[in-house]
Amino acid sequence: MICNTASVRSNAIPRLHMSRLFVTGRRAKTRRGAMLILIAIMLFMFLITMAFSIDIAQMHLSRAELRTASDAAANAAATTLADTLDRNAAIARGQQIAAANRVNNDPLLLAPGDFDFGRSERQPNGKYQFTTGGAPLNGVRVNGRRTVGSRSGAVPLLFGNVTGTDLFEPTMTATATYIERDITLVIDRSGSMAGRKFADLTAALQIFTDLLSSTPVEEQVGLASYNDRASEDVQLTENFSEITDALGRLRTTGFTSISRGMQAGQNIASRGRPPEFVERTMIVMTDGQHNRGIEPRVVAADLADDKVTIHTITFGNGADIRRMREVADIGGGRHYHALTGAELQEVYREIALTLGTVLTD
Repeated sequence: MICNTASVRSNAIPRLHMSRLFVTGRRAKTRRGAMLILIAIMLFMFLITMAFSIDIAQMHLSRAELRTASDAAANAAATTLADTLDRNAAIARGQQIAAANRVNNDPLLLAPGDFDFGRSERQPNGKYQFTTGGAPLNGVRVNGRRTVGSRSGAVPLLFGNVTGTDLFEPTMTATATYIERDITLVIDRSGSMAGRKFADLTAALQIFTDLLSSTPVEEQVGLASYNDRASEDVQLTENFSEITDALGRLRTTGFTSISRGMQAGQNIASRGRPPEFVERTMIVMTDGQHNRGIEPRVVAADLADDKVTIHTITFGNGADIRRMREVADIGGGRHYHALTGAELQEVYREIALTLGTVLTD
């Protein structure tokens, strides 16, 4: 029997080819299935990442809005406290301003307990530290909260059901310090101040009051003057032109009683605003030697007991530097010495710039 080898080979080749195509097709389908699974996993991870990103962006925005709202509320409360000396009015104004600011599209609602009243004091590093309580009050701390227990509640996250975190609870504290001062100027009008010296003093005090007028703090200023006697020339006022007018009426003559001038200033300070709410400062200036009345250091101790800070200025070569430095030490203030009228202006300028300050922490 003769076998047709060529025919057999020709029939085997198509069958082998079909088998390979079948195997290749199965592999391709398997790969496509694996790719679809991988794409699905990657898509899911992408969606999770997007959800996290959106929620994180929402958290950052909510925190920034809470900072803005808390700062605004603290500033409003501190300003109102300075104007009215009324804690309830300060709280009400702070609540009003907070509610005008939105956090995550909702007004920030503050409770009275979210406001702390206290005192900010300058630390050696230059920063201010807020302490609840203390006198005089000069600061308000606002505890801005979007938490479950707060009036506004927590911030609901958009994709909380995906990320597993439904709520965000940011908190923020903001402290506004509004330093209000009653300032009593005590100046020397003894005979040694006649002529150029008193003109230099008048020019320096004009710079002083002009600078105070440009600060955001509404200081009140009074004026006492002395030779061997003392006078209360201007009671505490926000109208600084009264100081200028009074200086024009003063005459220089007589001896020097620094203590009587300080006592006149003490009387003016005692009629000012309640010490619970204001800093009380006395600035005592002389160009000579104390030679009448009781010891100025005794009066300084009384003023310090009344929580009056005393700065002292000596002017010219014959001034009583040692005694006035001791008076400033007793009063918790600084002593300055000026030899010339230009230096006297710089002294009053420096004091003015350090008195009126608004701080936000």
